Amino acid sequence: MIEADHFIVCTRKVATSLKDSVFSELQTFFRINSIPHIANKNDKEITLQNRSRFRCFGLDDPDKLKSLKDATIIWNEEATEDSEDDIDSIDAGLSPQKYPGRMIFTHNPVPQILGSMTWLQRRFLLKKHELSKALIDKESNALILRTWYKDNAFCPPETIKVLEKYKETNPSKYKLWALGEYTQLEGCVFTNWDIVHSVPDGVDTIGIGLDFGFSMDPNAAVRLWISERDLYIHQLVYKTELFNDALYSELVSSGVGEYEMVTADSARPDIIADLYRLGLYGIKGVKKRANYKEDVATRLQGYRIHLIEGDTDLIREFSTYAWARDKNNKQLPKLQDGDDHLVDATIMRIHEYSGKVSIYDVI
Repeated sequence: MIEADHFIVCTRKVATSLKDSVFSELQTFFRINSIPHIANKNDKEITLQNRSRFRCFGLDDPDKLKSLKDATIIWNEEATEDSEDDIDSIDAGLSPQKYPGRMIFTHNPVPQILGSMTWLQRRFLLKKHELSKALIDKESNALILRTWYKDNAFCPPETIKVLEKYKETNPSKYKLWALGEYTQLEGCVFTNWDIVHSVPDGVDTIGIGLDFGFSMDPNAAVRLWISERDLYIHQLVYKTELFNDALYSELVSSGVGEYEMVTADSARPDIIADLYRLGLYGIKGVKKRANYKEDVATRLQGYRIHLIEGDTDLIREFSTYAWARDKNNKQLPKLQDGDDHLVDATIMRIHEYSGKVSIYDVI
């Protein structure tokens, strides 16, 4: 029998990242499994027939966090985004009356920084544990489970192909993304980046980069700001299965202006023309040339790159973007294909950037 009257709180570091991740995933799960539910999009709350409810909160909203006192379960998604203080604070407020309080942490591993480890590693993952087998650690009072793509019956064949390819082209990336191990990646392109809360006042935007996708590959858009040698990047769109009108709506709702400069993938002139027709009059295709990605990536190494807190997909891509390797694991002067959609969007916009700030540069 399914327990009733649970209050399950679903959290991430930044509230704005919940709508397209946790809340959307919960809705999809209940819908495809034909579980009756009522979804309140404004409050990001889902209620089941047995009166159990799911509520999504951002840890950056202290007022809403006051409601955690009645929670029976707290699910913290992308837990590597959070500090240990964040987790200790919500753990201290977990005191349900009817059920024992539980916390669930889910996350993807992040690249290992030499000489340091995340709080999750230090607190829960130091004890040896086997892939796909649960370990009950009495010392930390936790059940630890590391899974990989072979545990996922719904993992698309295209994704499996990419992951298996890493076994030869980038073994450390295979350990990270396929085996779920914390590992120090070799040959990362960018080491000159950090995470900031927001873009400082007075820094001018240089427009939008846009990479197209659809089924497996996401449509990816970023906004860029430059101040001398400081480059700020914010993830705007990262979604699959967007038809052109839906992509247009996503871009507009994320703040892209009617005449704002948008540099897009010139391989899809049909989509560019459609977005222009819909009202993005500042959109142009990137002028590709041989090895332009490698050239721009090298150029970006001269910036101090600042990624905005909560942009999980952007942070993941920048932290793992690597040079390709041959079958002997020798680094090549070529970029590794794969998880690079937001990076590609960044490279496209920087490639067309002349050094002049131009927010409304009309075709």
